[in-house]
Amino acid sequence: MKKQIISLGALLIVSSLSAQMQFQPESDTIRIQQIEDINLHKTGNPNIAKPMSSKSNLTIMENPQPVAIVTHEIIEQQQSKQLSDVLQNVNGLYITSSRGNSQDSFGGRGFNFGNDNIFKNGARVNSGVFPEVSGLERVEVLKGGNAMLYGNVAAGGVVNLITKKPRFANGGTVGFSGGSWNSYKPTVDLYGPLSKSIAFRVNGAYEKADSFRDVVESEKYYFNPSILFNIGENSQLIVEADYLKNDFTPDFGVGSITNKDESYSMNTLLPRNAFVGADWQYQNVQQATTGITFNHQFNDVWTLNAVASYQNYTKDYFATERVQWEYDNANRLNWKRPLGKSYTEQNYTSLQVNLNGEFKTGSVNHKILVGSDGDYGTTDSYTFLDKASGKLIDRKLFHGTNGAANGTIYLDDPSSWAAGAMPESIKNDRNRIPTQRFGIYAQDFIELSDKFKVLAGLRYSYIENKDSEKKNFVTNDSKNSAGSVNRAFSPKAGLVYMPNTNLSLFATYTNSFVANTGVDVNDSSLKPSIIDQFELGMKKNFWNDAVALNLSLYQIENRNFYQSVEYSTPGKDVKEFAGKMRSRGVELDITGNPYPNLSIIAGASYNHSVYLDTPADFGYVENQRLVRTPATTANASVFYTFNNYVKGLKLGASVYFIGDRIAGWNDTKKTDKERNGVSRFLEVDDYVTASISAGYDWKKFSVMGKVGNLFDSVNYNYHENYSVNPITPRNFYVTLTYKL
Repeated sequence: MKKQIISLGALLIVSSLSAQMQFQPESDTIRIQQIEDINLHKTGNPNIAKPMSSKSNLTIMENPQPVAIVTHEIIEQQQSKQLSDVLQNVNGLYITSSRGNSQDSFGGRGFNFGNDNIFKNGARVNSGVFPEVSGLERVEVLKGGNAMLYGNVAAGGVVNLITKKPRFANGGTVGFSGGSWNSYKPTVDLYGPLSKSIAFRVNGAYEKADSFRDVVESEKYYFNPSILFNIGENSQLIVEADYLKNDFTPDFGVGSITNKDESYSMNTLLPRNAFVGADWQYQNVQQATTGITFNHQFNDVWTLNAVASYQNYTKDYFATERVQWEYDNANRLNWKRPLGKSYTEQNYTSLQVNLNGEFKTGSVNHKILVGSDGDYGTTDSYTFLDKASGKLIDRKLFHGTNGAANGTIYLDDPSSWAAGAMPESIKNDRNRIPTQRFGIYAQDFIELSDKFKVLAGLRYSYIENKDSEKKNFVTNDSKNSAGSVNRAFSPKAGLVYMPNTNLSLFATYTNSFVANTGVDVNDSSLKPSIIDQFELGMKKNFWNDAVALNLSLYQIENRNFYQSVEYSTPGKDVKEFAGKMRSRGVELDITGNPYPNLSIIAGASYNHSVYLDTPADFGYVENQRLVRTPATTANASVFYTFNNYVKGLKLGASVYFIGDRIAGWNDTKKTDKERNGVSRFLEVDDYVTASISAGYDWKKFSVMGKVGNLFDSVNYNYHENYSVNPITPRNFYVTLTYKL
């Protein structure tokens, strides 16, 4: 710990000396990529921005799909601590689950976002972390189908985290935050020129916190340096790195209760602070990314953007698993604690090149995008044996009946909850899975007239899961498993009608695909799931272009959905065709700054995602809402800064609503019949959280205070029916900032 503090102090001194250099760029001759959109930050209206995530020169009003942007001003005003706090400002997005409270898993429009849907500066990143938000310039969300641009992504949307970039102006901030449960966090953000053509930026943070949950604690280190080179008048190179280390206690919450009729119920017998895992369990995650971005302007018609990225991700995990309380013969609720231990390492390299052009053929204007992207990665997954029993330490083995366990605890005996020593383990095997992807795409935005525009795009994708290797360290032998190859074309077509510059009406069709893993009952590879989306929308600017009102209606249909076979050979991922899944919904949002000192964000969404036309013998029950998918969401936030009377005073408030949903598993026709209509899922009520904040600016100092979950709402995030984690109770947080 002392070494980290000394290093942070040395970094602060060196960066401060660099910031004192008074070099200024030759702004008349050097073209600098505008990472910070001046109009967006001035008005707060996302409709007048040019999102980086669209890869093209299209404005948001021209782009026939909904786009949401959360700027760093909003992140700082709301004192957001996690990405889930940031995404509460994007209607229709929600947390689907939080397995072991080890990461936030997001969803939108009925589809789960995984590693394929989370990006940083345009490159995929592993989503198995809690990202650090203090280093973000903004977060962009492209809703709906994005396969034409990004390939194998879920149809609900993509989230692109854009980090802060160097500036040719001296400045920065030093901050310190603290709050409930012994939470504290120093941060630093320094930037400035090193010469007339070189600028730098350094972000750093350290966070230490306990939790409202007993035993649970966390520690995080974050470091994000970047440097920008202007190479002549028309070329620019940005080199950046990003390192995150997060050590914390995995926590599976209060769990559910398996009743004697084999139904499930929510455990309401334990208080929110009760921790029933072992006091030794841990999860240590490290994520290091590097990126190089090259921008070049050939002439007034053609521009080039290229991005190369490398990522290393490791996760070292050992914990008790799957909190599911059962009644024993004495009618006492007990939990036989199974163990889970794993080590995962992922190395991932990607490259993309985008060429944009704007020209006319006769009287028709074209905005052309031609691009290609590819990536290669390997994932190593290790399993372990309990040294004493020789049993596999595998979270998939329920209740420790076939795997290693950490004893039995009782709901009515708190002295047993954190009991048990950490078992000794030995390495069992390693499964290495190499994958590679390649895509080429082209898009033309055709302005037929001042009012009518047409977009047409097509992508070819190649995805190869190469032969995997499984090495057994006990027997010292290896076995290879055959890989699979998927190819797909992903079209996109859109029509845009703009009667004036402040109104855009659009209709869009997109086709996506999901490469399914596993095999069918005949041991054959699975075909990709094909997903069609139709969308209608309106984008409207008013209040002198300072406020946006956006509305969209959509239907998404997965015509080739697979589900896991309930009883299959251990160690094999066997799936069966399960029919169709359809998602329908509507989304409305209002965003902007109607006055320079007033910021507003508001939104609402409705979604209905169900299974259709499922097989008679095994498929899911039709027209049953998908688990972990709320029907409604709503959000509202207002922030006001006083320019008169009490100049410098800042007040804010926000409200977030999540509608009722179901957790656990959807019923299949087979289980519904066997259980005589007793559902496998849990019903979860809707809830509202509210927060208020107040602050004051004085010269170069700023202080902000916040009370979160003001009315102390009680609710839970679920993963299936065993990781049941309470949402954070009422809490406070204070941030003091000094501007350099």
